[in-house]
Amino acid sequence: MLRDFVIPQLEQRGCLQDIIFMQDGAPPHIIRRVKQLLRHHFTDAWVISRHFPTAWTPRSPDTTPYDFWLWGLLKDNIYNKRAAPLSDLKNIIWRMFLIFR
Repeated sequence: MLRDFVIPQLEQRGCLQDIIFMQDGAPPHIIRRVKQLLRHHFTDAWVISRHFPTAWTPRSPDTTPYDFWLWGLLKDNIYNKRAAPLSDLKNIIWRMFLIFR
């Protein structure tokens, strides 16, 4: 389904490079062929799944992608330096918003 439908549809719409692919870690979803396909089209940095650098938290139906991944990314980018003036923090947040809109 990924190879024959999902990825071609994303390519046709021109948004494949903007997608963060997230899946649970069920055994059929992480077999070698699926992982190779995901790495080829999304790279490790844009896949949230078991056996990838960003592993989805197991058995957590209450966790949303924003809670799990995006919030951590924003905090890492905003607080990676010493405390800055409020104007600098606003600029960093604005740049992050432009990247992920």
